[in-house]
Amino acid sequence: MENANTLPKVSVYPLIGIGIVSGLFAAMFGIGGGVVIVPLLMLLTKMPPRIAAATSLATLLLTSMIGTARYAGSDHIDWLAAVMIGAPAVIGVLIGIHFQKRLPADWLIIGFGVLIIGIGLKLVFAL
Repeated sequence: MENANTLPKVSVYPLIGIGIVSGLFAAMFGIGGGVVIVPLLMLLTKMPPRIAAATSLATLLLTSMIGTARYAGSDHIDWLAAVMIGAPAVIGVLIGIHFQKRLPADWLIIGFGVLIIGIGLKLVFAL
């Protein structure tokens, strides 16, 4: 299994670019982690899917804290919905990590691609 400490180090510039793009998408559309960061890490830095997913989750600590703090003074956060989604999401993350460690990396990539295509098609045809 891959270990982030054994991977070759990548240039800081792609990481900074990924951060800016994911921050913009997070602020504008509420997305950034899995939809933006994971594919870009895999494409631009050749990071393996498992490490890209775990790295993406770690970045959410920073972006979610700052985003929440900036929006907290407005009426834009539905706190009840946030808790009702967030609490079960913790359970989902634990289950997802269990499966992610056991599934072949190729399956993860294919499944993710199919999910993104399906969501994209749904959004396009919902217009």
